[in-house]
Amino acid sequence: MRAPLTDLDLRAMWRRLRMVGNFDALCPAARHAFECTANVWRDREPAPELPVADGKRRAANDFD
Repeated sequence: MRAPLTDLDLRAMWRRLRMVGNFDALCPAARHAFECTANVWRDREPAPELPVADGKRRAANDFD
């Protein structure tokens, strides 16, 4: 289980998600919804890196 998000983490996520409005003026329900969203975004796994492909070798069907 991960530690809960701090207020500093929530503010950083607010800026990272480019949310509009004042973070301090959120009503309790909106703050709770944003905390849930921030937890989901924090727990997401990054997409796997695609292997580097050489276009000329692929065009020549050279797969070593």
